[in-house]
Amino acid sequence: MIRYNPFREIEQLQNALLRNFFTPTAESAHTPLVDALEDAQGVHLAVYLPGVEPSQVEVTAENNTLTIRAERPFNKPENANQWRLEGAYGKFERSFVIPNTYDLGKIEASFKNGILYLDIPKAEAAQPRRIEVRVNS
Repeated sequence: MIRYNPFREIEQLQNALLRNFFTPTAESAHTPLVDALEDAQGVHLAVYLPGVEPSQVEVTAENNTLTIRAERPFNKPENANQWRLEGAYGKFERSFVIPNTYDLGKIEASFKNGILYLDIPKAEAAQPRRIEVRVNS
């Protein structure tokens, strides 16, 4: 005797839909998750790009806009049936408008364990500086 599971048909339908409709496409772009922190030195971003190779990451800065682009291709093994694809495949893109108080010309970037780290220093003009007060006699 088999116990009746009222959700089995729904699960079978869900699996069929996932298998047929959630195939990655090159036209869609994903928005990666980002942690943004600020301290006295500047802004620090951690951009999450799981499964992306560092060679597939592009960072550009133009007119106060910082743009991160990356791609994680989907390589389906020949003769493999896909049942579920929950990872993000395809193109990733995220842009930020960075205020003039930061120096986009001095960004430092590094990549480790699927995370792109960007350090954007404060512009020299935005750094606190001491102004000497003269005494007029």
